[in-house]
Formats: sequence, C-alpha cells, structure tokens
Amino acid sequence: MDEEDYIENTWSYFLLCGEPTLYEGLRFARDLIIANLTLRLIIQCFSLPHNGRHCLSLLIGSFLLYYNVGSAIIWTLGLTAGAYFAITFVTLLTKRWRGFIITFLVILFIVLCEVYVVNPKMWQQIRGIQMIAAMKIISVAIELDRGLFKDILNPVEFGGYLLCPANSILGPWIQFHTYSSYLDVKFLSRRWIKLIIINLVQSMVFLILSNCFIPWYIDDDTTLWLMSYRDAQAFRMSHYFVSSMSIVSMLSAGFGLTNDCHLDIEVTKPLFIELPRSLVQVVIFWNIPMHQWLKNYIFKTCQPYGQFIAIFTTYAISSLLHGFNFQLSAVLLSIGSFSYVEYNFRYKVASALEVCCLANPCGKQCEHRYKKNSFIAVLVNTIFSVITIMHLAYLGVMFEASFTVQESGYSYYHTISKWENLNFFSHGFVAFMYLGYLMM
Repeated sequence: MDEEDYIENTWSYFLLCGEPTLYEGLRFARDLIIANLTLRLIIQCFSLPHNGRHCLSLLIGSFLLYYNVGSAIIWTLGLTAGAYFAITFVTLLTKRWRGFIITFLVILFIVLCEVYVVNPKMWQQIRGIQMIAAMKIISVAIELDRGLFKDILNPVEFGGYLLCPANSILGPWIQFHTYSSYLDVKFLSRRWIKLIIINLVQSMVFLILSNCFIPWYIDDDTTLWLMSYRDAQAFRMSHYFVSSMSIVSMLSAGFGLTNDCHLDIEVTKPLFIELPRSLVQVVIFWNIPMHQWLKNYIFKTCQPYGQFIAIFTTYAISSLLHGFNFQLSAVLLSIGSFSYVEYNFRYKVASALEVCCLANPCGKQCEHRYKKNSFIAVLVNTIFSVITIMHLAYLGVMFEASFTVQESGYSYYHTISKWENLNFFSHGFVAFMYLGYLMM
C-alpha cells in the first residue's frame, strides 16, 4: 500500500469512527447539561426556600435518571427511601453505631440486588448510579455519628442530595454540606460558560482517543504486552471521559466553583496516571473524590484496629461498592496489595540507599542524601515508574472485551484467562518484591 492510500484509509477510518462516537458523546452530554442548567437557572432566577431548592434538585434529578435508565430507576429510588427509613429507625435505637449499621445494610442491599434480584444487563446500567448513592448514604450516616448534623436530615434534603442531577449519574461524590452550600450560591458569569465548554471538549477528546485512536495506533500484530497496554490505556481514556463529563455535569448546575467562578473540583489527573510515579499515586489520582471518601469514612474509621486491617477493609468496601463482581474485586484487591507492598519496599530502598524514591514525593524539606533531581534518584524512580506502567497494563487488560461481555458483566474465567496469558507477571513480581522487603 502506498503512502497516499494509507493516508486516505486512515482518514476514512477516523471519519467512520469519530463521527458516530462524537455524536453519541454529545447527545449524552446534552441531556446532562440541559437538566443541570435548568436547575441552576431556576435557582438563579427565583428566590426559593431551603426545602424548595432541595425539592427542585430531587424532581429534576429523578426525571434525569428516569430519562437515562427508564424503569431501572426503581432500584435507586428504593435504595434512597429504604436508606432514609433505616437511618431514622436506627437513630431511634442508638446514636453511636449508625455508620457501621447503615454501611452494612447498604452493601448487603447492593450485593443482593446484583447477585439475586436485578438481571445482569440492568445492573450494569445502574451500577455506577447505585454506587454514588451508596457513598452518599454512608457519608451521611457516619457524619451523624460524628455530630456533624444538628439533627437528622428531612426527607426532601436527603432525597435532593442523593438524586441531585449534578452528580447522581456520573458522580463525583460530594458531602451533603458542600451540596447544600452550592444550592445557596447565585451567579452568572461568562467564565462559567467557558469552563463548561473547555471540559466538554476535553471529555470528547478522551472519548475519541478511547474508541478510535488508541485501538488504531497499536495493531493486533504486535507483542502481547503492547496489546495489553493498548487495551488498558483505552479503558483509562474512557475513565477520563467519564471523569471530565462528571465535571461538565457539576459545572452546568453551578457546582464545584469558587466565589470568583474558578474550578474548585478535580476528579482525576490523567498525566499522573499515564506517567505514574507509583501505584500509590495512581490509586489517589484515579478518582480523587472517591479516594477522599474512602480515606475519611472507611480508612480512618478502621485505623484504630491496625494499618493492614484499615487498608484491607478500605479496598474490600471499595470492591463491594463497585459490585459483587470477581473481576472488579480481583483488580481492586490486587491494586491494594500491590500498592501496600510497593509503599513499604520503596521505604526500605529509600532508607538503605538514602535516595528520594518514596511512593509519594518528598516535600520541600527532603532529608535524603540523594535528592529527587540526582542521577540515582531519577534512575530508581524511572525503574519504579516503568514497573507501575506494566502493572497498569496487567491490571487493565481484562477490561477489554466484547460488548456482550461488558453488558452482562465479566466472569471468573475471563479474568483468570487474561492474567494467565501474561503468566501472572504482576502477582509474581509483587510476591518477589515482598520477599525482598522482608529480607532487607
């Protein structure tokens, strides 16, 4: 094939792939933007009472959910109503264990729905929505225990918070007090519109990269590891698309902005994931609001029982919130164990070599002999970065599958076969690293 034919075929491919991808992405964005602009403009133009604003959020959010998932909304409404009655009933019995009891009941509800009640296709459609709602419910229950509310929320406040159109579909999670304060803010600004457009364009770029560009630039005739990296990167780009779109949704409702209309919320940091320093930082920057939620409500609650118990419980809760799915649980628990071993191993290496190579970068007052810009520090950190990139390819490869598999969920066999093709490299490498850590 000569150069002109190659260029023509490549351009035709991007047109055939890019146009429908962009069309579907913008159509999805349109619904989110219209619903949230409606919420913001009504708040902006009319002086509504406190409960009136929450009721408006509840109504518009319910309509948006029904428009997107249809009759499956009954499971989200059921979780919302059931959780409110559970919190009210438990509060009558005790004001000490509400966080633990509600967390247990919410996770039990999600697991039972996925395993026994809801059909797999419908569950895949609402899984993310249920997870966001569950995080909100658990945060309210734990904050009640911590005395951050004067009294239990009324049904309109609770429903408006859980079903708010700004983040009920894509997230990100925000505290109730943050949500309530955003409803009180009134503003109109050209910068606001500019921020919405910038993040919308960014989300569409990530979508086209995921669907069209990445599957094209590495073909199937290359090595197994390069194909694994390609598939994992395509999955990561789709995550960046969802994260950027969640910011578009928040901004359209006037959420996530400072008083002078600057962006005050960040969901992910693609550069820190594509060029990672460590798996620890990948975990932090993959979904920043969820990381904060897990840290504040799960890790800190379990910390008195020991560091390992706190870390294990945090990743266990995270995997259960994502759904009772072997693939997701295997990935999340693997990341948890990998990052735990990496963190401790790098601490030992940094101490032994006196080099700045901790999983998280040192602050301004680095006490290591070899600072971050020294040759040995750059070399060691580069080696760890390459290892992390290989871990990301290994962990992310299984998310590539046919549409049918994605629609109904991933099986045990699918997960194991993907890792078996890579000779269980990362699990073996981390086991070797852990032995090295014990011997140092």
